[in-house]
Amino acid sequence: MIIGIDIGGTTSKLGLVQDGRVIAHSRIPTTGHADEHAFAVALAKACRDLVAAQPPTSNVQHPTSIGIGAPNGNQHTGSIDRAPNLPWKRDVPLAAMMQERMGIPCTLGNDANAAALGEWRYGAGQGVNDLLVVTLGTGLGSGFIVDGRLVLGPRGNAGELGHAIVVLDGRTCTCGRKGCLEAYVSIRGMRQTYGELADDRVLLEREGVLPIAEAARNGEDAARQTFLNTARWLSAGLANAGAITAPSRIVLTGGIARNGDLLLDPLRERFAQDLLYIHEGAIDLVLGELPEDDAGILGAAALGELA
Repeated sequence: MIIGIDIGGTTSKLGLVQDGRVIAHSRIPTTGHADEHAFAVALAKACRDLVAAQPPTSNVQHPTSIGIGAPNGNQHTGSIDRAPNLPWKRDVPLAAMMQERMGIPCTLGNDANAAALGEWRYGAGQGVNDLLVVTLGTGLGSGFIVDGRLVLGPRGNAGELGHAIVVLDGRTCTCGRKGCLEAYVSIRGMRQTYGELADDRVLLEREGVLPIAEAARNGEDAARQTFLNTARWLSAGLANAGAITAPSRIVLTGGIARNGDLLLDPLRERFAQDLLYIHEGAIDLVLGELPEDDAGILGAAALGELA
């Protein structure tokens, strides 16, 4: 059994994973702790409490390892490297802190890489050795698996498709550069696209992209064009990645991907046009299969298998 931990900006979710299933859940606030050490103490206590809460008849094994997925997680060092949406503005060696407190091996990695491992191990990426998993949400995360190995690079931060430039001198990205894919294909990016297209921006008074999706399904031109433009930019990024790593399958996960045909239909049509001809028909484009509530935990557990 593995403890999977998904570190989020406000809440950290944890679960016991056995045979590819989350059999028990818990969560603690990520914020509100005196410092990172206090957070690690609270997180370790939550892990121990979750294990202890399982009835003796449940056939739950003792956990053998811990996996942690976190923003800016560095698998080489086991640290969270100054994640802008987390409370600690310095590198936090959380893997070592948890290993010391729990007495079992711990692997920490980037949450997008965890998502890739999760889909590869338990979901839509099973059965292939070359895979790209793209998470579409607040930002655009990605994880590359090539020849059966997760691509990390020498500093542990390779595979950032969201920061590939798709529009020269385009929008300013959160990273400070201009024209990154994430500036166009993310919740923030889609809302900006809609704001540029719509005469009436009242929809933007509501959060997220669901209002835009609802308007698109009701036939509003600006909303439908927002999805078409988003598909076009995403296709460019995916086609570029396809030319470089030639994955057998590309898996889309996250909130934006769950809008289904609004994005996927025009994306598949455009991707077929944009993809390098030598890969024609060789790259499947599919949606993730992990349950939304468990995806982060399962991805973290897949990291834990590496411990």
